Amino acid sequence: MTTRTPAVRLQPAWGDTDAVLSVLRAAGPYRPLARYAASDAERRATSGGSGGGFVPPWFRVDVAALGAARVDGGDALLHHRPFVDAARRVFGGDPVVEPTTVYVNVMGPCDYPFAPHLDIPVFRGRHPKNTPPWLLQAMQASGLFEAERIRMATAVSWFFDGPGGDFHYWPDGPDADPVVERSPYDDVAIVADNEATFHGVGPVGTAGPSPTDLTLDAVIEHGPDGWTVRDGGRDVVTYPDDAARITISWKCEVFADVAERDLVRSGADDLTISAVVGRLHDHLDLSVADGDPLDDPDWITAVSAACPPTRVRMPEGA
Repeated sequence: MTTRTPAVRLQPAWGDTDAVLSVLRAAGPYRPLARYAASDAERRATSGGSGGGFVPPWFRVDVAALGAARVDGGDALLHHRPFVDAARRVFGGDPVVEPTTVYVNVMGPCDYPFAPHLDIPVFRGRHPKNTPPWLLQAMQASGLFEAERIRMATAVSWFFDGPGGDFHYWPDGPDADPVVERSPYDDVAIVADNEATFHGVGPVGTAGPSPTDLTLDAVIEHGPDGWTVRDGGRDVVTYPDDAARITISWKCEVFADVAERDLVRSGADDLTISAVVGRLHDHLDLSVADGDPLDDPDWITAVSAACPPTRVRMPEGA
């Protein structure tokens, strides 16, 4: 039996990087990352820390979702065996690993960071489609629902040789110093539990074209001259290939064994909202008035105060 490893560094991550890039370049159009934000914290992270009104030149496409490829060539990326093996090392033991998701981000030059953040956690029966992300994050911050959290491993890899774009992550916890991966990225991946491991990106590139008036309808697509941003029927800017930072995020669900996987799939042990509210009440004395607690501003304020977001230690100059 293997022990847990907070983060696994793989090199080589893919091997045939030309084949991977071919899939990514044909996968567009990519849409603003801000469209995917599932919470206020994530919205701030995906808007350069501006609070959500600004749309940075950061774009995303889903290569695979819900365990199925969405673009040609996506299957090979989704079922990439080295990432599956690394996920087992992250959680230890001999778990069942089921790849679910591959999404790709393309970032243009910018002088602001992608702020450190946690990915939105998922619990048995509680996920972003039926539970507000702020409550999912509060559930994790409370520490009361770890037994029901669905473990996920994320492998993050990059294609970028330019300046900036450092990847910061905190495998030893938010109070420790981060580990930093820097360009040039030579077919490297970091595999970790990104729902519990803070991670973020430093400013990308040097002085260069960085649009400030993009809308949520903007797209970026790859062509002969590089990556072209279009918005409202106009070409806004084209980034040469060496100026665009590409990130692949691969995700899987990790179960201790087949029995746990089957239990989760059956829904027999799902958390209801009333069970969540009851546990918060019993352990944190967070009472709720009659009616829907998710419509009770006093209860929402009390939960947010009792389960505040964690802050991380940033390196000097980041």
